[in-house]
Amino acid sequence: MTHARITAVTSVIKNGAGKVPGLLAVLALVPDPRRPRGRRFPLVFVLAVAAACTLAGARTFREIGDQAADLSQKVLRDLGGKPHPLRRKVIAPGETRIRTLLHLIDTEILDEITGGWLRGLADAGRLDGLLTAIAIDGKWLRGVLDGQVKLFAAMLHEEKAVIAQHRIPDETTETTQVKELLENVDLDGAVVTADAVNAQRDTADYIAGPEEDGGRGSAYFLFVKGNQPKLQRAVFGAIQRDCPRDPDYTELDCGHGRIIRRSLWAAGAGDGIDFPHVRQVARIRRDGYDASGALISKEIVHAVTSLDEDQASAADLAKLARGQWGIESVHWLRDTAYGEDANTGYAGNGPQAMATLRNLAISLLYLSGVTEITRTLQAISRDRNRILDYLPL
Repeated sequence: MTHARITAVTSVIKNGAGKVPGLLAVLALVPDPRRPRGRRFPLVFVLAVAAACTLAGARTFREIGDQAADLSQKVLRDLGGKPHPLRRKVIAPGETRIRTLLHLIDTEILDEITGGWLRGLADAGRLDGLLTAIAIDGKWLRGVLDGQVKLFAAMLHEEKAVIAQHRIPDETTETTQVKELLENVDLDGAVVTADAVNAQRDTADYIAGPEEDGGRGSAYFLFVKGNQPKLQRAVFGAIQRDCPRDPDYTELDCGHGRIIRRSLWAAGAGDGIDFPHVRQVARIRRDGYDASGALISKEIVHAVTSLDEDQASAADLAKLARGQWGIESVHWLRDTAYGEDANTGYAGNGPQAMATLRNLAISLLYLSGVTEITRTLQAISRDRNRILDYLPL
C-alpha cells in the first residue's frame, strides 16, 4: 500500500511531461481516521488549512487556529473549502478540530506522501544525469515528553527539500532506522550523506550494497569521528601517507562578520580501510577567521565514501560535505522560526504532524527560490493572501 500511495503521487510527474499534482490532490491520499457520519470538514481541507497557516508562520495549534480564523474567503475557497449552506461563506476549522485531527492521522503516511510530492517538485526542475545528494539526520523534539520524541529526516542537498521523515521508536536510535527512513526514497543515481553517528557498517552495506543482497546499489558519503576510532585511525593514516601536501581543494566562505576557509584532502581507500564498499577517504579542515584575519577556530573531520575518483572529484566531495550541514540549517529554522524546541504538551502523533507541516513550509519556500525564510514567513503573516504564491494547489 505504501508504494501504491507514492506511485499515485509520482506517476503523473514521471509520465506527464513534468506535470506535478497539486497539494490538494496529494493530501486527499491521506486516510481519514474518522467515521463517515458527522464529518463537518473534509480532512483534505483541514490539512490544507494547517499547511497554509504554518506557511504563514503559525508555530502552535493555537496559532494555526488563530491564523485560520483570519484567512480570507478567497484563500479558504482555494484551499478546498465549501460555503456553509446557511451562512453562505466558507467556515474555517477551529483550533480544537485541527488539533484533534492532527493527533489522529497516520503521520507516517502523511510524511511519505508529502515527501514524495516534494521530491517530485524538485525533480521536475532538475536536469537529467546529475548526481542527487540526499542528507539524513535526526532531530530531538526537546520540549515534548522531556525530549523523548526524535525524528529522522532525509533532505535533498541542492533544493533543501525534506523528502522523508520517520519517527524513531523510543527504545532505539537513528543508527538502526536508516532502512526504515530510506525504504520508499528513490536512490537511483543518488549519494546519501550522513554525520558520524551513522558511519556504521550496516548503513554502508544497505546504501551501497547490491540489490540482490538487500542493498540499494547507491552511494554514500559518511563523516568519521571518534565513535569509530579504528576507522578514524585508518582514514587518518591513508591521508597521512603522502602528506604534507597542499589541499586538493580549497574554498572561502565570507559572511556574518567572519571568513571560513575549507580545505579538503582526498586519497584512495586502498586495502587498509576495512569498511564496506569504500573507494575514497577525505580529510576536511575548517579554519575560521574574524574580520581582521585572526584565526578564531579550527576543526578537522574525516570521511569515507563509496564514490571513486571518476565519480567524485575533491571539489565534489567538498560540496557533499557542505550539503550535509544544510539539513542542520533546516532543523535550526524549525527551532528559530517556529520555536519547535520550546513547544511542549503535544501527545500522540501531534509532534510529528507539526514537524511535517514545518518541513513542508520550509521546503516549499526553498523550492520557490526564497533564501530569507524567516523574513518571508513574516511577510506572509502580514498578508495571508501571499500564501497562494508559495502553495501549489
